[in-house]
Amino acid sequence: MKYLVFSLLLIQVFILKSQDKPPELPRFSVRVNCGIPKLVSSELLRHTFSGVITADANINCKLFSNFFVGVGYSYSYSKAQKELRDQSVNTHMEMQNGYLKIGYDHFFSENAFTTISLNMGANFTSYKGVQYYRDTLKGKYPTQFVSGFVEPQLGVYFMVEPNVAIGGHIGYNYNFSQFDSRYSGTDKWLPNSSSLSNKWNISSITLCFGMYIGLGKKK
Repeated sequence: MKYLVFSLLLIQVFILKSQDKPPELPRFSVRVNCGIPKLVSSELLRHTFSGVITADANINCKLFSNFFVGVGYSYSYSKAQKELRDQSVNTHMEMQNGYLKIGYDHFFSENAFTTISLNMGANFTSYKGVQYYRDTLKGKYPTQFVSGFVEPQLGVYFMVEPNVAIGGHIGYNYNFSQFDSRYSGTDKWLPNSSSLSNKWNISSITLCFGMYIGLGKKK
């Protein structure tokens, strides 16, 4: 619910407030973000892991007006749920993304702007600290895989220096792969895993704190 309220507030700010002649941002910029991912969609995934932290950084170039394009890298870490940890299963999931970013900055006051963007690229998922229920399962399934993903984001930022802004965004990361608990070796440790739904692909919602840093003079 808090994610929905936050996103609705951002949309209202974006739609209701604007400037006829918005300030100009520098041509090049760096954006960094940090937050906590909330795993959604697959019920089996939610019962296996919980998000701990996600962080990303990207460098961007303004094309025209306040439209920009960039490249970035993000990292996400999720730990085993309590039901697994109680059995001394401490497997964790790491997700690393390389992506292309496209977006638009929209000033709604002299010192504040919203950002609508889309990240899209390749995802590398790996399971670390895998503990198998039986030794005969070792090496039977891969512990890592590569897939594609897309992530729309909506954020709001406030200028605190001529080329520096702080704020936050909400994002939805959709992975084009389905969670397979055999890869993480957790399928046998969850006695009720067969009754948990797993028909949707891996996805997460993230509320992040972020910073915008403009490089060089404003153009």
